Amino acid sequence: MIPYSGAEVARNIAVFRIEDEGVRLELEIYPEDLAEFDRAFQVRLASASLTTPAKFHQSSGEGLESVRIARADGKPLPFDLVTLERRQRIDRASPFSGMTDPLTGKPIPSPPENPDVIFLEVFYSFEGARPDTLILSSPYAEDGSPAASIGFMVFDRSVPVSRFSFLNTDTQLTIDWTDPWFSAFTNPNLNRSAKDGTSSFLYVAPRELRHEILIRVRDLAPWIGQEITTGSRLDPALQSRILTAALKEFKDRNPLSISGEAIVPAATRGTFLTLGERGFQVVEGAPTLMADTTFVGVILTYPISELPATASINWDMFDDAIRKVPMTLTDIAGPFFAWASPGEPVVTWTNHLKRYDDPEVAPVQAAGMFVIPVWAVLAVVLLAGAGGVAFLSSRKLIGVGVVALSTMSLFAGIAFSGKNAIPVLIPISGQSYTQIATGALSRLLTNTYVAALEVFPEERKKALEPIVFDASLTDVAAELETSLTIRVPGGGRAQITDVSDVAIVQGEMTGRGRFEGVVQWRVDARAGHWGHDHRRLVEYRARVEFRPDRGNWLLSAITVLEARSPDV
Repeated sequence: MIPYSGAEVARNIAVFRIEDEGVRLELEIYPEDLAEFDRAFQVRLASASLTTPAKFHQSSGEGLESVRIARADGKPLPFDLVTLERRQRIDRASPFSGMTDPLTGKPIPSPPENPDVIFLEVFYSFEGARPDTLILSSPYAEDGSPAASIGFMVFDRSVPVSRFSFLNTDTQLTIDWTDPWFSAFTNPNLNRSAKDGTSSFLYVAPRELRHEILIRVRDLAPWIGQEITTGSRLDPALQSRILTAALKEFKDRNPLSISGEAIVPAATRGTFLTLGERGFQVVEGAPTLMADTTFVGVILTYPISELPATASINWDMFDDAIRKVPMTLTDIAGPFFAWASPGEPVVTWTNHLKRYDDPEVAPVQAAGMFVIPVWAVLAVVLLAGAGGVAFLSSRKLIGVGVVALSTMSLFAGIAFSGKNAIPVLIPISGQSYTQIATGALSRLLTNTYVAALEVFPEERKKALEPIVFDASLTDVAAELETSLTIRVPGGGRAQITDVSDVAIVQGEMTGRGRFEGVVQWRVDARAGHWGHDHRRLVEYRARVEFRPDRGNWLLSAITVLEARSPDV
């Protein structure tokens, strides 16, 4: 998730796009602020309509003098006004707009209530002489303060140079014509967050270590025998060759060692990502991509049974483009930052966790219920009958009756003991059957998500054994993999940090402790991935069956009916 400053939902939005022949400005003006930009446009807007936009073209020199793009010497670039029309604002708002930001404690900004804007497309010409420096200026009031609130972003040949910021002063931009990745503002606070073409991330999690890499296609090209230049396009066939070669290269490069012992990845997967207005986005489908903004994301998985003492990455890919590599080492205590360089290529994570216990699936005791096997009930009844006989029969008959009843009790115990015993449950601690069922389900679900931490399907199935009947293991493991696992971009699995709001929608527990019905619950999921902290709330609705067995609650079935994110 990218941070939201409020500039992306400012009343006015300016997007500058640097091209080989000039700069294209896409300007969304809030209707009430039009006069702050240029009163001359108000007359022209009389014929503009939201349904049938009116378009204009005008020569440079008339109107819009308040939004200037100039060369380093202050000489403004001439421009053409290409389009002027009424439109709907582009939706750039966070899906959490209006909510409280947990990091800042402030409300996440929302866009203006009026979605209408005056849209202008303006082209500023280089007139055949490409500048190395540009100065962007916004409109000012008479006292020198900004005349309007403008959120702006700059792209250089599709590469985002900046993040969304407020344009409230003259701003200087240096252009790198050989590679737009290195174009930048002199004010570093305006530049995009992703500054490095190659980044490395080590995630230390229960059951696995993950080494994840983001590398720009142009930086990767020399290592896989490709020649890619500024403006190159990657068609689907070329993408396939690049990804195949990348996975083969990274499987053996930058080796990882655990507690001093070299180890090979158990799985290697990858995908393409593009860097745009909303940060990194995983590419869906097979569109043609721009090499300048395309990255390869690689994930190498190393299964572990417990957290090691140390884990080290020996980065060995250095050249003119990759001179040092930022590395982020993340465990439950938080991220730690380091750099790999030719002089210090090895970066090590050390286990300093003092109070960490590896999560394990534990049996769920049938708490809240007093379990009496039926054979015990029969024995009590039969012995009571024997006592009755004692008062009604002669001493000789008493002896015979006691022997007979004892024999019957023994056979009843044999018949109903063990796995096939049918329990009779008596609530204790003042809890109702509904409360007992809800508590049992909550503990079963929590343990189910612990089993989900296992990397391989067979290990997940084995981890479920303490809480699932043997006959149901295959079906429950399949439901865990397909419906209960929460995926993050790139195919990774999120870790469930909390199970809450468990409730019974339909159904009730029987006197023998069997429950079958529809339930609902909410989970808080979290996953670190390619340097981003992904968090999701997911609400589930499912049909569930469970019952006690030898003092523990065991699942016999779970089928997810609905899974939804309430914040989306």
